[in-house]
Amino acid sequence: MNKEKASVNERARRYLAKMGPAISGAGGHTHTLLAARALVRGFLLPPTEALALLDEWNQSNSEKWSTHELQHKIRSAANGPGQDGYLLGEGTAFEPIRAPLPASKPRPKLAFDPEMLRRLAGEQVVDLPWLANRSEIDPAGIDATHFLSKLYAAEAGERVIVFSEYKSQGQALWPVEAIPTSGPDGIWFLAQPVDGKLRPNPRLGKMSRRSEESVLAWRWMVLESDEAPLRLWLAALSKAVPRIAAITTSGGRSVHALVRVDAPTKKAWDEQKKRILGLVTVGADPGALSAVRLTRLPSCMRGSKQQKLLYFSPSAPSLPISEILPRRDVLQHWLAEASRLISTGYPASQIHRAVQACRYYERFDVRLRDVGDELEERFLTPP
Repeated sequence: MNKEKASVNERARRYLAKMGPAISGAGGHTHTLLAARALVRGFLLPPTEALALLDEWNQSNSEKWSTHELQHKIRSAANGPGQDGYLLGEGTAFEPIRAPLPASKPRPKLAFDPEMLRRLAGEQVVDLPWLANRSEIDPAGIDATHFLSKLYAAEAGERVIVFSEYKSQGQALWPVEAIPTSGPDGIWFLAQPVDGKLRPNPRLGKMSRRSEESVLAWRWMVLESDEAPLRLWLAALSKAVPRIAAITTSGGRSVHALVRVDAPTKKAWDEQKKRILGLVTVGADPGALSAVRLTRLPSCMRGSKQQKLLYFSPSAPSLPISEILPRRDVLQHWLAEASRLISTGYPASQIHRAVQACRYYERFDVRLRDVGDELEERFLTPP
């Protein structure tokens, strides 16, 4: 590199330093695009040299752009408005350079690998009692309203959109409206808390209250699988994924896991998504990895089938579920509780709760079906 070119590169480096870092959520995209324009239009640097300087400057950003994103910004700057050489001063010997930046190689597309899923799942047996024993809260008897109240701060203005029609703006806004609890296709909710207001969605050119413009916090990520066998998928989730707050059946063949991420921005959420994409190889649906994803609301009905809550830990422990010690034995607990209530006959509220729990777990212990039947016949059946 000759001295004149080295001088221009150094001037460009100092110029970027004076610009300061890009700040996500405060015009960071525009700031980075202006930095790219300064390099390729202002200093007339070739794209490869501009990329090297932009990447060097990128290291000072708290949330760093990927190389692919930086390349895209350089291409946008090179083809966008601006006077050539506006930062070089008069008499420059350099001519505009419009050599195309080499396109980055696309990442190989991830695909479901049943053998990889089997290896990860191993011999671990994960069923409803196993998950319930490790839950912070016994999932039996948790209704939809109680579920939402444990995960969202209504008092802080957080709202949750609930759907019985998937392609809609939602049928109810919790907690200010009564939510539907059954539908022929089931009930969903938008995982991220929103403000509940209709706002312009620039990507679709219409008003929406379920798009990222209405989101108050990038708190959750939804993992689901329509391909992986249920037993193996639950075992894989329990071993590989920390910070699971809830696992719910769809009322069909899949289960949905709600994973806490607490990303400060949408861009940071996208970065977390990149780190979890490897789960696609063990059955995770890549289409479900959307920041504004709907997921199944537990204790609601999909036709005649319940969207059943299998695991519920609102604090979303940092350990994978397989590393959490059992907190209880739900089968023994409800056998003992039902037997006690058969003897005492009161209080009525506990009888209702016990019958519900016996029904929840009865297929795992026939004795629960028997004591549930007896409780219901003796205390809940009209004479």
